[in-house]
Amino acid sequence: MSSPHSPDFLFLAGHPCLDFLNTRQSVKGRPVERLASLEDLVRWLIRAGRLDSRAAADALRRWNDSADGARVAERARAFRETLRHMTDGIVRERGIAAEGPAAINFILAENDGTLRLERHAGTFRTRFAARPTQAIALLGSVAEAAADLLSARDPRLIRKCGNPDCGLFFYDGTRNHRRQWCAMATCGNLMKVRAFRRRHRRK
Repeated sequence: MSSPHSPDFLFLAGHPCLDFLNTRQSVKGRPVERLASLEDLVRWLIRAGRLDSRAAADALRRWNDSADGARVAERARAFRETLRHMTDGIVRERGIAAEGPAAINFILAENDGTLRLERHAGTFRTRFAARPTQAIALLGSVAEAAADLLSARDPRLIRKCGNPDCGLFFYDGTRNHRRQWCAMATCGNLMKVRAFRRRHRRK
């Protein structure tokens, strides 16, 4: 199905893997594709803090408007749908199909970059700095985020927005773990208004 394209990205999921899934969303009942090109993918990686500006500029210089770039954009969308199927299985408590971890490991094997030690909030942390030498390696940091979601986070806290017309995923990091909506300002308020109207129609 063809979709309108928009470069705007949402970063409200509380985890980069789920933010990546949310690059395909529904707006007024129509699917919106936010990763239509390699340039979109690189822009998302920058905004998500998964690729620095130097590596991004190099990637666009080497692969934008090329067959390799188009193939990687297509691979990004396919990888996203594999992760979506995996994540939906977690949310619906169906378990994790083998294809999800296999796809993650396949892309991790293509990853290029170096591990860096950086100061962060008065302490130190390590960060993998991507330096792709081939276009497919652009997806390496996305695969890292997906691996982190499975290995270092509680899968019971992965949620899908309670608005049935939305479908965005998020990680519930709230203290009481009762988050229901992708964002209170949008779907939360919308669903409250719908519930209010339903109650008043019954009177």
